[in-house]
Amino acid sequence: MISLIETVQVNKNTVFVRAVVEDMVEIYPATEYDPPEYGPAVCETEFELNEDEVLPENDEELIDYLNELSLDWLVLDKDWNY
Repeated sequence: MISLIETVQVNKNTVFVRAVVEDMVEIYPATEYDPPEYGPAVCETEFELNEDEVLPENDEELIDYLNELSLDWLVLDKDWNY
């Protein structure tokens, strides 16, 4: 789930997104009693837009739109903090 969008760039039909994505990196390893804990990281992804598709203009709607897609995120900064 995306919590913050840093940048969005559109080049023809390709959209490049850099965002803070929840649960991307392990912040505490599993113990005998507890499962591992995961936290946010700065990530990038890209995807193709259909010719008739338009990206939402406000951040909240864009986050909702991106969260509905099945995107492969690449972790850029795993030490990011709020």
